[in-house]
Amino acid sequence: MPAERLQKLLAQSGIASRRRAEELVAAGRVTVNGTPATLGQRADPSVDRVAVDGRPILAGVPLIHLAVHKPRGLLSSTHDERGRRSVLSLVAPEMTTNGARLWPAGRLDADSEGLMLLTNDGPWANHVLHPRYGLEREYATLVHPAPSAAALRQLRTGVELDDGPARILGVRASPPPEEVGREPDEVGTWLRVRIGEGRKREVRRLFAAIGHDVRRLVRIRLGPLALDGLAVGEWRALSGAEVAALSGADAAPEGAPAKRRSGLRLAVAIDGPSGAGKSTVGHALAVRLRANFVDTGLMYRALTLAALEQGLDPDDGPALGRLARRSRIHVRRPRKDQVDRFETVLLGQRDVTHLVRTPRIDRLVSAVSRHAEVRDAMVAVQRATARRGDTVMVGRDIGTVVLPEATPKVYLTASTIVRAQRRAAEMGRPDRATEYLEEIERRDAADSRRAVAPLRRAPGALVLDTGELSVEESVDRIVASLTRAPAQPASARRRRTPA
Repeated sequence: MPAERLQKLLAQSGIASRRRAEELVAAGRVTVNGTPATLGQRADPSVDRVAVDGRPILAGVPLIHLAVHKPRGLLSSTHDERGRRSVLSLVAPEMTTNGARLWPAGRLDADSEGLMLLTNDGPWANHVLHPRYGLEREYATLVHPAPSAAALRQLRTGVELDDGPARILGVRASPPPEEVGREPDEVGTWLRVRIGEGRKREVRRLFAAIGHDVRRLVRIRLGPLALDGLAVGEWRALSGAEVAALSGADAAPEGAPAKRRSGLRLAVAIDGPSGAGKSTVGHALAVRLRANFVDTGLMYRALTLAALEQGLDPDDGPALGRLARRSRIHVRRPRKDQVDRFETVLLGQRDVTHLVRTPRIDRLVSAVSRHAEVRDAMVAVQRATARRGDTVMVGRDIGTVVLPEATPKVYLTASTIVRAQRRAAEMGRPDRATEYLEEIERRDAADSRRAVAPLRRAPGALVLDTGELSVEESVDRIVASLTRAPAQPASARRRRTPA
């Protein structure tokens, strides 16, 4: 076989990433045929004897990528001086019979549990772990005492930790998935918590900063990969699509349709009434599919802001239409440090994401968006946005008007009472639930009766009741509607290895 650079050989053998391999060479820990190696040196492993710290590497070792459900009490390291048991002990011995040396790609402390990755693929592990790739983590978290809405808002805004400021991406009350065993004497409130970094003990330290104790911490998702039926102590090999999705490769995650050769991109249209969870479900779906997320409501809010700033009458449809045609309104992914938002909306070059979420905009946006001249101009902007890449677009006329060719079309719904309670919880005003209920009922009636783009379900749309389904369950249903390949048979799962 042809000679390769030592960095590549060490990475392919699962010893270290290429950058770490350079450090090993520079430190004199790598030898070729018994002689210390030099940076940039090449070797042919079929002829040359390459060793690290005196131990030969094995060429041609297959790359292994495993998901494992770590129980509490096990360490996330390859060995321990005190002889404590490692998560590697869960994996069947046949996984390393070809000389593969597995290690955890990311860690959980001994008291934490849930989804972990084991691999011998250094470059892949680096993509999974490095903060710049923005792999979101989600945890089922048992917290005591129950945090107030104000305390959770503080975590979303950010708190100062000893290694710098940190914040959560999102949090909501929800029981853990069925893969997480419950304890009869557990005390506390179960929350679903999303973070974007994964610093050491970050979730525990965030809640400690607001005076709350994390009683259990279970990682249930890493980017597009969830526990998905993996019981405590079980493990399984990842599919090629899952490996690609975790590494940020262009390959679509398993269950997502491949891009069509004609150049058309994936477009998912999500419609529904106000408060049905379109933004929350749509963003979670976009994360799962690695697609762009576009909330068209933000675009109309940006136009309403422009109209206010220019002193236009909300009832002047022709003037608002002209403003819509000349305004440059864009929705883009937020920067890595903008963890307080699902997306960024620009009016020209100005970031107006927070300016468009004010009570004044709330009161006027429906009046501005009801004009035919405005809708026509904004539809062109929204369609142009969808052509920039795989897109999940949410709004109230996406499947019927904006993207009539989208596949799939989804219609989210929930009872008015559920939507009012959500609104009250979001605003931290449970005492105003009745007021929000009346407001939602008025808005539903106006949206369904308006002459331009009335709220209605697109023919053939997948209808999901978010009052009955969690965000994860809703996303699973949508992804399942995209799936073309058969699901992995249950026999393909690896059962837990006896202790």
